[in-house]
Amino acid sequence: MFKNVSLRRRNGNGKPTWVLLGPDGHAIPAFTAFAHSLRKAPTHTLESYSRHLAEFFDYLVEVSVIHGGTVTKLKLTEAIEAYGDYLQLGVDASEEIARKVAAQLSPSVNSAASIGPKMAAIRKFLRLSEDVRKELAEVARWKGDVKTSVDDDPLLPGLGQRRELTSFEVRAMQANSMFAGVIAGGPKFIDLVSLGGYGGETPYDQNRAFPYDKATDLIDSMPTFRDKALYAFLAASGSRTSEGLQLLLQDIDVLEGTVRLVDPELRKGHASYRTLSAEDRSSLAWKGRTTQLTLLIEPFASKFFESLKGYLEHERIAHGKDDFVFQYLSGEERGMPYFTSAASTRLELFHKVCAQIGVVLPSGTAGHSLRHMYGTYLINYFPRLDGNYGLPPTEVQQLMGHESLKSTLKYARYDQDLLKLEIQNANRVLFSKGVPKKLIELKLEALEFQVATLRNQINQETIASGKFGT
Repeated sequence: MFKNVSLRRRNGNGKPTWVLLGPDGHAIPAFTAFAHSLRKAPTHTLESYSRHLAEFFDYLVEVSVIHGGTVTKLKLTEAIEAYGDYLQLGVDASEEIARKVAAQLSPSVNSAASIGPKMAAIRKFLRLSEDVRKELAEVARWKGDVKTSVDDDPLLPGLGQRRELTSFEVRAMQANSMFAGVIAGGPKFIDLVSLGGYGGETPYDQNRAFPYDKATDLIDSMPTFRDKALYAFLAASGSRTSEGLQLLLQDIDVLEGTVRLVDPELRKGHASYRTLSAEDRSSLAWKGRTTQLTLLIEPFASKFFESLKGYLEHERIAHGKDDFVFQYLSGEERGMPYFTSAASTRLELFHKVCAQIGVVLPSGTAGHSLRHMYGTYLINYFPRLDGNYGLPPTEVQQLMGHESLKSTLKYARYDQDLLKLEIQNANRVLFSKGVPKKLIELKLEALEFQVATLRNQINQETIASGKFGT
C-alpha cells in the first residue's frame, strides 16, 4: 500500500492499535505516540487517522529520498505546505516537490470531500508535535540544558493549543524517528494554515445526497430483509450508519412506530455489551449525537417496519446472547452483531444495488448519502401544519443530532432546484410587464403581502375564538 513505510495493526489490552514501521523496519515513535493519544477514540476513527498519517509519512520519506537523504528545515516546510497540492492534483500539482513525489508514489487523485478527513488527521498530529516542541523547549530552559537543541520557532506558522502531555508521549516524541537529523530535537510542527491546494472547509457537494425519488427503489432492491430494514431505517431517520447498526431490540417500539438512538456510554453495563469481546466493545461508535429522538419520515418508516417484520421472522437468529437488531446472516459469523462487519463489504453491496437502479454517487459514498437526503428533505420539503414546507434549521439540527448548527447547514443545504424556482419566480415578478420594477415598488408589494398575511391570521383567530365561544 505504501512505498516507504508499513502500517501494522496490533492488539493492546483487547483494543486494536496501529504502529508504523519506517524504512529501517523499526517502529516510528512519533506515529506510535500519536496513535496512543487516540486510544479512547472509536476504533474506526483510530484506523482512518492512522492510515491518513501513514500516507503523510510515506510522502515525507519520499521527499527525503528526492533530496538525497538530507532535508533542511526550509525544504521540509515547503514539502509539508505542498501536501494538499499533492493530494488534489498529483503529478499535475503546481508545486515542484509535490509533482516529483507524485511521480514516484502515484497517489490517487483525491476529491475535495475526501481531503477533509485527511487534513483533520494531519492537523491533529501537527498540534501534538507542536505541544511536544513547546514542552521540550520549556524543560530545556528550566534546566539550563544547552546541549538539548530545541527550536524556539514552530516549523509552520499557525496557532497551536496547549495541553498537558503524558510522560509516554514526551518519551516517544523525544526518541529518534524518521525526522532525526532533519530538525534538531525531533519533529516540531504546528497547526496547518495552508496545505497547498486545500483551502480549508470542504465545499458541499449536492451529489452526496441520495436522490429522494430513488430511495424506495434502493430499499426494494436490497437482497435480504435485513438490508432492506437497515437502509429503510437510515432513509427514514437520517441516522449515521454506525448508529443504525448498533440498534438494540429495546430501542424499537413497533406499536408506537418509534426508534431511539442511545449512546453506548449511557448503558455500558448492558448485557448485550458484556457478550462482546474487548475489541468489539471498543468498536461501538458514537459521534456526539445530542438527542435520542428520531423523526421517521414516510414512506421509508413504513418500509422499515415491514422489512423488520420479515427480518425477525425469517432471518434473524433469536439466540439470546445479545439484543443487537442487525446480525450476520451467513458464514461462521452468522448470528453475530453486524456492526462489526467491514465497511468495504457494505459499500460494495450498496454500490452494486445503486448500479442496478441507475444511481451514480461520488466514490466512497454509501449509507451516509441517505443522511444527506434526509437533511435536505427536512429543510426544504417537510410539510408543516401551517401549510408551509421545510423545518427551521435549529429543529433539523436536533433531529440529526448535530452539536452545532454549522454542521446541520453543511449537511442540509437548501435544494438547488428550489432556489432556481425562487429565482425564476422573482424574475417573472420583476419583469412582468417588460419593464423592470423600481425598488420602491417591490418594497410596497412586500409590505402589502405582509399586511394581507397578518389580516388573514387575525381573521382565522377571530373565527376560532368565536367557535370556541359557542
